[in-house]
Amino acid sequence: MLEYPLSQTSEYLACRDRVVAAVADLPQGKALSEALNTGSDFLHLLDPDEVAGVTRIQVREGHGPQNLNDEPLDTQFQAYLEAAINPQIRSGLLADGTKPRSYDDRKVRWSGAGVAGFWSRSQDTFTLEVGPTSYPRCRLDLTRSSLESLKLMMRGLTNYQDPYAYFARGVGVAVVPLTADGNVYIGRRSTSLDYAGVLNFVAGWATFSPTVQDINFYQDAQRELREEVNVAMTLNDTNTRFIGMSGNPITGEVDLVFVVQTEMGDRHFRSGQWEEHSCLVGIRNKAEAEVLLEHGLLPGEQEPCALMFSSRLGLEYLVQQHW
Repeated sequence: MLEYPLSQTSEYLACRDRVVAAVADLPQGKALSEALNTGSDFLHLLDPDEVAGVTRIQVREGHGPQNLNDEPLDTQFQAYLEAAINPQIRSGLLADGTKPRSYDDRKVRWSGAGVAGFWSRSQDTFTLEVGPTSYPRCRLDLTRSSLESLKLMMRGLTNYQDPYAYFARGVGVAVVPLTADGNVYIGRRSTSLDYAGVLNFVAGWATFSPTVQDINFYQDAQRELREEVNVAMTLNDTNTRFIGMSGNPITGEVDLVFVVQTEMGDRHFRSGQWEEHSCLVGIRNKAEAEVLLEHGLLPGEQEPCALMFSSRLGLEYLVQQHW
């Protein structure tokens, strides 16, 4: 398992121990404690067994992140939009994607106190509680030091019994495309992207909508497949399986992970030039996947690479269920 370097100062260790003790009694607190103690760069929050048979994902209104510096905000979905997001759009600090070629800075947040946000399932339907956040808040979480992140977790635990109360906790989608030949292809993320150089399948932020019913993770996964690896297909319950959610224990961000059976052969993934990956490398069997999971090594390479948390969940699923 690859680990991100941590500043093992006495202050860091003391703060980590406080957070570990404070989350101990929370649901999935043990998993977060273990991840922090070992310096792990992933935290699987929903595994394939918990979402087996899910073919429909819906969302309900939840909460945005709490204010970092000023007085506490009303973080309920619509109230947070009006108090924190829309004023920044009007002032030009955030874009909402309505202008030509503009980027939408609004992002989806996993909402709900505790290590895992709120979720539930009823038969084939999975419900996720979400709130609004923004890309600058997500970016802030990615660039904050591990020590400062732990301090922020402790603040959230003290004030709200929620380690991620002050985190953007952005939600993304990750797609593991299986080729018609039964293999998968993974690549290093381009240098212009977040997590540059990290090994990843297809992934991207979920699309925000102020009308919560319009947030659609399957459509996001379908779009990312088309944009990143030029696979145009309609995702449905015969070719797509939702296998869970994985995140980063330090930043709190999470991805919904999907495995998709495509009709494209290996040649398609070997021959293309990909805007978001330097190249794609095939993983063809269980042994190659296990070496990547355990040592961070791609087939034929000697230098280890970090593996994106959601890609790890996807590979673990393939090792258990596919090869």
